[in-house]
Amino acid sequence: MATDPKPPRAGSNTDRTERTSGRQADEWDRDAWDRDDWRDDASDDGPAAPIQPLSHDDAVSLFGERALRPSRMTPGKVVLAQVAVTLLSAIGWAVFGPEAGPYGWSALFGGAVCCVPSAFFAFRLWLARDRASIGGLVVGEAIKVMATVALFVLVVVLYRDLRWVPMLVTFLLALKTYWVALAIR
Repeated sequence: MATDPKPPRAGSNTDRTERTSGRQADEWDRDAWDRDDWRDDASDDGPAAPIQPLSHDDAVSLFGERALRPSRMTPGKVVLAQVAVTLLSAIGWAVFGPEAGPYGWSALFGGAVCCVPSAFFAFRLWLARDRASIGGLVVGEAIKVMATVALFVLVVVLYRDLRWVPMLVTFLLALKTYWVALAIR
């Protein structure tokens, strides 16, 4: 059984050797980088083959006919599903929680923290339906995140009887409604 050697002292000969071999390894890495065929700026032997879009028949054979149909789930329906989940959770917490009022209201506020920004985002999508852009989606999503944080702060500061567990559980349930909507398609 071999034992590991002691690490070299700073300034010793072996320390200098390791630094020199490190420089040699760096030069080798640069050479390997220059020979890399996968780099974007690497020179090609010929022109790149043009990218061919899938035909309808190719797409159907790859993904199936169902994947090409437009989704029945709209952003407005997702928001309505979030509101339904929020109301059901708030009623559940109010009925089965130790204190009906604070637990129910906390759950309702937690769901509202999710539903209100989602509704605003869905409304923005509906307004821009003729001129949709990636930039608009990014700005809308940024507004949604900031509104969610602001609403959380507002609920925490203004509601004195806040119960954290019902609020966070309902928020997460409403937030995960997106995944259910994606599965329904």
